[in-house]
Amino acid sequence: MHFETSDEVELHFITYGEKTNKPTVLIHGLGADHEMWKPQIENYPKKGFFLIVPDMRGHGSSSKVNAFRIRDCARDICELLDHLEIKTANIVGVSMGGVIAQQFACDYPEKTSKLVITDSFSEVSSLTEKLAGWMQWLTIKIVPSLLSKSLDSAYKGDGKAEVRNYFKKSFARIDKKQLLNARKALNRFNITKQLDKVKNPVLVLVGDGFGKFALRMAKKTDEAIKDSKLKVLKGGSDPSNLVVPEKFDKEVINFLK
Repeated sequence: MHFETSDEVELHFITYGEKTNKPTVLIHGLGADHEMWKPQIENYPKKGFFLIVPDMRGHGSSSKVNAFRIRDCARDICELLDHLEIKTANIVGVSMGGVIAQQFACDYPEKTSKLVITDSFSEVSSLTEKLAGWMQWLTIKIVPSLLSKSLDSAYKGDGKAEVRNYFKKSFARIDKKQLLNARKALNRFNITKQLDKVKNPVLVLVGDGFGKFALRMAKKTDEAIKDSKLKVLKGGSDPSNLVVPEKFDKEVINFLK
């Protein structure tokens, strides 16, 4: 399904389950699309959730854009909910999706029920964080073939073959300019000081597979939000919903219910 946003972007989305169940938006990561949520799409409708799963602007089957802004993505979700005549929804985001989820919760608190932020961050401020972000941007721009090799390294072993293959296919499909623009926006993201506005129940999840760097960023987000809950997913890594789906789903479903 498609609908046109207020700035004339054609947003592709799919819904799953009964609309009378609790609306829950699943927001994918950088370079991905709605198919990143395959385990949850197969599972959550049976658990009483009405899933709304968009391809964010510049990704999947949605329109390409000249400039990628996180705030525009949050507005897209708001307009999508209005299009579906849904007043409030759970917002679940992984990686880039977690960034968009935070922006949405700050900009549209009245539309946010519960918030799940996974393998994500609320700011890029330290030298290490900036270097990591801009090194990925430089890799995409100059040697995009290294992305495929980095996937082999990040998702080693037969147990992660599905994750590895999914991202190889999705990175091969996405337009390089769209990927660069989105990465640039993420590198400049900083919402930490606004997170005290978030009064909704919040669950912060992070896999321990990418080490202290990822844990530190998740802890920073957790500390900025009053009464949020931080959970570490053993063996998880960005995106934990694909790497350790059973552990991810257990935490998310229990929290949302």
